[in-house]
Amino acid sequence: MEIVIVGGGKLGTALCRDLANEGHEIVLIDQNREVIEDLTEDLDIRGIVGNGSARQILQEADVQACDVFISVTPSDETNLIAGIIADRLGAKYTIARVRGTEYANDLPFFKKELGVDLLINTDALTAADIVRGFDYPSASSIEPFGNGRLTLVSIRVNHNAPIIGRTVASLRSEIPELLLCVIERDFQAIIPKGPTVIYEDDHIQLTGDRRAVDQFSRLCGHPTRDWRSALIVGAGRISHYLVPDLLDRGVRVKVIESNPERANHLAIAFPNIQVIQGDGTSQRFLREERIRNYDVAIALTNIDEENIMFALFAHAQGVRKTIAKVNRNELVKLIDPEGLDLVITPHISTGDVIIRYIRSHEKTEGSALETYARLSPEGVEALEFIAEEGDDVTKLPIMSLQIEPDIVIANILRGRRRIIPKGADQIEPGDRILIVSARKRVTTLDGILIGEAQ
Repeated sequence: MEIVIVGGGKLGTALCRDLANEGHEIVLIDQNREVIEDLTEDLDIRGIVGNGSARQILQEADVQACDVFISVTPSDETNLIAGIIADRLGAKYTIARVRGTEYANDLPFFKKELGVDLLINTDALTAADIVRGFDYPSASSIEPFGNGRLTLVSIRVNHNAPIIGRTVASLRSEIPELLLCVIERDFQAIIPKGPTVIYEDDHIQLTGDRRAVDQFSRLCGHPTRDWRSALIVGAGRISHYLVPDLLDRGVRVKVIESNPERANHLAIAFPNIQVIQGDGTSQRFLREERIRNYDVAIALTNIDEENIMFALFAHAQGVRKTIAKVNRNELVKLIDPEGLDLVITPHISTGDVIIRYIRSHEKTEGSALETYARLSPEGVEALEFIAEEGDDVTKLPIMSLQIEPDIVIANILRGRRRIIPKGADQIEPGDRILIVSARKRVTTLDGILIGEAQ
């Protein structure tokens, strides 16, 4: 597909890299010549220096003939204007990132009346990721599927956990409502089989009902608990989206913000939380605010290093769960995972939404891709499809399907019924199918079959 991207920041750069690696033709527009030169030298893409909301620049990028137009500059207004112009020029599909809280209630209007096909609010997505961390206290990552009815979580095996040394088959026998999908070990992704043994520090991607996940968490050395208090550093847009959901869950919230204007704005918007103006990077100040008394510490500043250091300090002070927003995911690999319980990378979450949208429009035939998520830097992906009449996977029981060895069918949603798939089960048209794939690009449900790679 021919794709035009406006904005070469963190998200734009990640999209250029991901979409170019998937074989798409990419044109990047940015006003910074150095950004264009660096990315066109590093990637096989075309670059244009200029204003991405100017009609003549968009025409130079052949927007009128492109399949997908994406605008992800730091300016909401630029993204909206660029998306509208691209739609009028003839782009097949248009995507714009819009983050401002003042636009939050108007996104359906912009989509319906102004022709932008997909509007993405990165900050709202980030807040939703954090909230899921409260719903699954032991998880280091949480991905929702099936319109929220199904969740894929990652849980780390702690030191001396009872699960160490056990096989996948024995766990499946003890907790039949659970399916282990992927084990990440020493920067490798393993599709577990019955004899596979669990080791300390394994990160395990799994799915199952809430009771099964809680039982597995205890075996991994994580006590079951609910979080009742949260200390947040940073009163930006993410906090505006996050606070209401935390309050709905009965969480007591305190926010620390160094900027007096932002602190005052949040305090006025949410009078039932405590907002403190102060330096959230000062260890003395954090001790004075009794950081050790909080269940969860959340770092949402715009500086990755500050967020990581805050999370590590909170962990050292005895805070039960730490959550940090980190835009540069490569930094996380340098940190001991024991101090960073949950890392949120906004541009990855946003990029996943865009990649799912693009993959779902690559094919005019075949199963519909509903949800997509990258589960690890090792190339593990989770994808949700809706099975259709005529799909090859619906013609035989699962045990008789020739499924690629690096793919697992993780769950079947049939109406309101959730099925942990067994060999005798058969996929039916209309089923929502969750698959997990290691190092393989899949665009249709039949793509999981040997010889049917898409």
